Amino acid sequence: MAQIYVKASETDKPYIEKVSTEPLDGYEVKNGLLNDQIIALLNYPTKCYVDDNGVVFTPNQIPLSDAEKQAQTIKLEFSDMKQKMEDMQTTIDDLTKDKINLQTALTNANTDNNNLKQQIQSMQKQSLAYMTQLAQINAELAKYKQNQSSTQGGDK
Repeated sequence: MAQIYVKASETDKPYIEKVSTEPLDGYEVKNGLLNDQIIALLNYPTKCYVDDNGVVFTPNQIPLSDAEKQAQTIKLEFSDMKQKMEDMQTTIDDLTKDKINLQTALTNANTDNNNLKQQIQSMQKQSLAYMTQLAQINAELAKYKQNQSSTQGGDK
């Protein structure tokens, strides 16, 4: 495992100013560090400190720099926009399905309407045929009555 060397800040004690993996002047070797402590020291040395006994302390949650905060804000905004776009796409997909369903319902209704029109036309033709037959029957009945009355009138 690599040795970690730290240099305490002259102006901001007990915080660490710099970290190295090589022995340098003014740097003190620190053994027995955990992996997450080594990572914190290498990435955020000024957020770590050494107590009076020489023990290295690294915060559980490293405070973010302004650039990191801005990047995190941008990332959250991007994630929020992405979610909104996904929600909009879902809405568009739902509306498209609704449009297809409504178009199918309209097509079916138009087909039903055309079938009903054909049935009405057929019934009108049948009604006209019945009326024609009825008119013929009435005409024949009138002839028959006329023949009957002329036959009975001639016998008297």
